[in-house]
Amino acid sequence: MANPKRTRLRTARAALIAAVLAVAMSAAALSASAEPADQADPAPAQALAALPAQFEWSSSGVLMGPKPDSAHPNIAGLKDPSVVYHDGRWHVFASIASSGGYNMVYLNFTDWSQAANATHHYLDRSAIGTGYRAAPQVFFYEPQGLWYLVYQDGNAAYSTNPDIADPTGWTAPRHFYSGMPQIIQDNIGSGYWVDMWVTCDEANCHLFSSDDNGHLYRSQTSVSNFPNGMSEPVIAMEDDDKYALWEASNVYKVQGADRYLLLIEAFGTVGRYFRSWTSTSIAGPWTPLADSNANPFAAASNVSFPAGVWTEDISHGEMVRAGVDQRLEISPCDMRYVYQGVDPNAGGDYNSLPWRLGLLTQTNTDPSCGDGEEPTEPPTTTPPPTGDGCTAAVTVTGDWGSGWQGRVDVTAGASALNGWSLTWTWPASQQVTSAWNADWSQSGAAVTAADVGWNGAVAAGQSREAFGFIASGPATAPQVTCSAA
Repeated sequence: MANPKRTRLRTARAALIAAVLAVAMSAAALSASAEPADQADPAPAQALAALPAQFEWSSSGVLMGPKPDSAHPNIAGLKDPSVVYHDGRWHVFASIASSGGYNMVYLNFTDWSQAANATHHYLDRSAIGTGYRAAPQVFFYEPQGLWYLVYQDGNAAYSTNPDIADPTGWTAPRHFYSGMPQIIQDNIGSGYWVDMWVTCDEANCHLFSSDDNGHLYRSQTSVSNFPNGMSEPVIAMEDDDKYALWEASNVYKVQGADRYLLLIEAFGTVGRYFRSWTSTSIAGPWTPLADSNANPFAAASNVSFPAGVWTEDISHGEMVRAGVDQRLEISPCDMRYVYQGVDPNAGGDYNSLPWRLGLLTQTNTDPSCGDGEEPTEPPTTTPPPTGDGCTAAVTVTGDWGSGWQGRVDVTAGASALNGWSLTWTWPASQQVTSAWNADWSQSGAAVTAADVGWNGAVAAGQSREAFGFIASGPATAPQVTCSAA
């Protein structure tokens, strides 16, 4: 989170920590929204690997810091990172902070070892413009074939760009709301409206935000209508202790499971840290996972620093995702988190604190994840095949003996798809027993499937998760033939 108005003296921070110590941050104090899910998922909850009840992490040293130039001479902090891996490069968006205010910066590199030397492109030189812009989130919105940058500018703002690697290509700010929604005005108290975050399921896109006063808000609009038509927010979660439910919320889809993961930043006995919850729906209700100062998702207490401790704050950041699209999928077997930290001895004006960026890597992955090999780079969008048309592939995402679950991904060729149809032949006795988000049939061993309208669009050279199914028989991924409709 970044806010140009706040200042926090070192003495104030000490007083704050003392106040936190006086309050028991128990799960009982937390009230989560119990509104029903927007869409039931017909697939059973099957995961490739489980999320642990306790987490352990190893941190890099400082990977990135600010790079002032003649137009931005007094940058103190680089913070609030958002990151995707696309076309063989890491693309990082972040806030730049100084006593004069905030804006945003973009950089890219092929390996984390190059991050410190990457060129910084200041986004106030694009149509995003000067003034207060902060806390970016980036993702590729498949239905439109556009990159979205969601951020705060006093409202919930966004810009779009057809090319993530072009820092000049972002549009001028647009807004999800006409102004601060009434429910936030009624509950914000002396807090600030911050940290907008979008996650989409197959039916809806959900917009989260915080108020630094113990409330997490959520709005939604349909996938087909996004970014327009955002509903009035509801309180998705609240806590009487505002420091236990502070800001910087992240919501992700756990790959291969009927689960979403929610992270929220809090103040602990030593620095900032993250709490976590899970749910079968983005709309909640949310079940505590590692959600306390004693058992955090990520905090100074469960992070090791092989190169030396450089921060006691594990603060505003983002998970390394398994893809780039609006579903925000993460792999339970390759959990990494890019975060902001600060020298524990730094103090003074909050906007002038020397925030830097580092990378956490989970060190206690589930045994089913393998033998602990070094994590590979996450999947990126598939390069377009030569010519038009499309390709498709089936992935086994769960196997419980008597049945199994499959996911079908469709990749467009050199031209965008407005619809697709698939065929495959089972090699053995497999039988599709149910499927979702596809018009399908099976005759003998032959299966046919087609889009259902809203999921037929695939941008040129891009991939999308097209549909899922449950099958009997051996868990086998067949060869699929794809045709543009």
